[in-house]
Amino acid sequence: MVKVRFAPSPTGYLHIGGARTALINWLHAKKTGGKFVLRVEDTDEERSTPEMTQAILDGLSWLGITWDEGPHFQSHNKRIHQDLSYKMLANGTAYRCFCSKEELERRKNELAKPEEWRYDGKCRGISKEESDRRALAGEFFVIRCRIPDGRIEWDDVVKGKISFDASQIEDLVLLRSDASPTYNLSVVADDYSMGITHIIRGEDHISNTPKQIAIYKALGIDPPLFGHLPLILGPDKKKLSKRHGTTSVIAYKDEGILPLAMFNFLASMGASLDEDRCLTREEIVERFELQKLKKSPSVFDRERLNFINGKLIGGMPLDEIRELAAPAFKKLYPFLPFPDDKAVNLMRSRARNVPELATALYPFAADDFYYDEKTLTKLNVESVKKNFLGLIYKLSSIEDPSWNAAEIEKALRAYAEERGIHAKELIHPSRLFLTGKGESPSIFDLFEAMGKQASLKRLERGLNFLNAG
Repeated sequence: MVKVRFAPSPTGYLHIGGARTALINWLHAKKTGGKFVLRVEDTDEERSTPEMTQAILDGLSWLGITWDEGPHFQSHNKRIHQDLSYKMLANGTAYRCFCSKEELERRKNELAKPEEWRYDGKCRGISKEESDRRALAGEFFVIRCRIPDGRIEWDDVVKGKISFDASQIEDLVLLRSDASPTYNLSVVADDYSMGITHIIRGEDHISNTPKQIAIYKALGIDPPLFGHLPLILGPDKKKLSKRHGTTSVIAYKDEGILPLAMFNFLASMGASLDEDRCLTREEIVERFELQKLKKSPSVFDRERLNFINGKLIGGMPLDEIRELAAPAFKKLYPFLPFPDDKAVNLMRSRARNVPELATALYPFAADDFYYDEKTLTKLNVESVKKNFLGLIYKLSSIEDPSWNAAEIEKALRAYAEERGIHAKELIHPSRLFLTGKGESPSIFDLFEAMGKQASLKRLERGLNFLNAG
């Protein structure tokens, strides 16, 4: 059975790259009927906090990523990690290194290029008897893995075959002098004890993989399959970071991004979905194939995320959109009544996120909005002053039960024809007077959704504004 894991460090919020990794693992588990394990790698005692752990759990839950096992905490497994290192020490694939930090630093600085330093294997040749004697005498030591000669390679399920010359990898430390396990030992121990079959993670871990494979081989254990996901880049094609804006997944919730939209967006950065619409999680699982994961970096395109989010808002059931928009509207405009369903249904067609929808609904609840300056300068003011009083009278003659887009359009175009003007000389100013903006959904749908009395009131206000100027 396929068993994958997501293993974040609780030293910060769940960021975009981590969320994409979690999602790809989750999708593979769901597609294969396997299990998704959540393991919190909390061995950095100084930086790991319960608050960050909870923030990661909240981020995953918001996205709809559930786990079948866990959360397990790596710090709870210290004894298991130590036991593996002792097993390697016993079978000769690891050895004690008695070199002090000061001695290592001195040897490093003696090189022409200190930055190229790798542990030189000085303690490799110490006999077991001497090693035991020095340890029993109380001499400080670390335990190092004996990296074998030759090449370390694997068939990466994302990148293809990857190979390292073992001579370029130093004998890595497994246990520090205080007997605390290092990262690579802890990861191998946990993945093995939890029965992980596939390790799918970011390509920044590629340099760790040959070290971990060496540990597996030293223990006589077949390594799991590895897959390394390409980086996520910012618009400048550099690694995504805080300088590109929001990187915490949960922060997008406050920015009005819906979890399913973010789910689609992250999935599209791992695999080609070939869809402009927002898919359900079940549809994405159905289309997902591990072998077709993208090999090249993806660019974090906020406009693409906004587009997907807007598509989702536009296609959701009206009652769900109302439930999302009402709290956002109340937060922005606490003393205004929330507009009716006609307004919500109309304005959601252009909203890319929930706060944007709430803002777009403001003209339906209040008439004290400003007019867009750029649109004002484009108005034919004289035409408005000459024709709008008659337009208001013409529209007011429509009976209340007949106030709908078709009747309003018929009346406006008939009036334009009577006056010998183009309908756009009435449409563009009407849009500005009704919403304060130069863009909106169909002006006739807008009239209908706003209602007769509110529409006429806003047209009168606009005409008075121009007359006063």
